[in-house]
Amino acid sequence: MEMKREAVSESIGYLIIFGLILTGIGLITLYGYPLLMQQQSSANMRNMEQTMLVLQNDIKSLTYKLANYKETSLRVSGGSLSLLGTQNTLQRFKIQTDAIGSMDQDVFLPGELRYYSTNDNTVITLENGAVIEKPINQTGSFMLADPRWYLDNSSGRRVLVINYMNLTAMGGPGYLLSQSGVGTVRMRLARTNMTTRGADWSPLPGGATITITYYPDNNRTIMDDGYRLAWKTYLTNPNNFEGNMNCGTDEFPKPLVCTIDHIQNIVVKEYDIVIETL
Repeated sequence: MEMKREAVSESIGYLIIFGLILTGIGLITLYGYPLLMQQQSSANMRNMEQTMLVLQNDIKSLTYKLANYKETSLRVSGGSLSLLGTQNTLQRFKIQTDAIGSMDQDVFLPGELRYYSTNDNTVITLENGAVIEKPINQTGSFMLADPRWYLDNSSGRRVLVINYMNLTAMGGPGYLLSQSGVGTVRMRLARTNMTTRGADWSPLPGGATITITYYPDNNRTIMDDGYRLAWKTYLTNPNNFEGNMNCGTDEFPKPLVCTIDHIQNIVVKEYDIVIETL
C-alpha cells in the first residue's frame, strides 16, 4: 500500500518567516532603539561632565597658576555649549560684613559657560569656578566640582578666601557664544583684582560676621531657582567651612543668605576671564 504524502504550500512558509522577521524588527524598535538612544544620551552627558571639569582646570591654570592662555578642543554632542555673559544671566553674589570700616561689595555677576542637553533636558554649567548640574523643569541642582573658596586657620587667624570668576566674551559682557559639534574653547586672563579687609577692628575684636548672598534669579533660560540648592549645599557642607556657615531655612524665591562668624580677615579675588572662541 502506497503512503499518501501531503506538502505545505511554500507561500504559507514564506508568510510565517516574514511574520517572524517583522515581529523581531518590531521588538527591536519598541525596546531596543529607545534603550540605545538612552545609552547614547547618557554617554553624551558623561562626556560633557568631563569636558566641563577640563574647562574648570583650564580656568584654574589661568587664575592660580598664572598661565596666560589656555586652549581646549572638545566635541559637543546631544546639545549645545554657550557662553552667557554677565548681561545674559541673572545670577549674582554679594558680600557684606558688620565690621566698622568694612567692605560692602557691589553685586558681582559671574556669567556662565552652559551646556544644554536636548535629550536629557539637563543643564551643566561652569559658574564662578564651580561645575553645577541642574535638571530643567524641576527645582534643585548639585555641584560636580567645587569652587576654590575656603576658610584658612593656619596663621592663627580665621581668614575667609573667596575667588570670583567673571566669564565674558571678547566682544563684551553682552555677547553670546555658542558651539555644537567639534570646536575649540580659547580663553585668557584679562584682569585680576584682590580686595583684602581686616575685620577685627573695635568693637569687634573677636572678628566680624560675613554675609554672602546669592541671588539665583535666572528665569531667562532655566528654572527661576537657578543654582540655589547647589550653592547652599556647598556652603553648608561642614568639610568646606568647618561647619561654621549658616544659610538659614529660607527657600526660593528668597535669595540664599549665608553667614559665618568670627572672621578676622577676608580676601576676595576677582578674575576676569575672556572666552575668545567656542
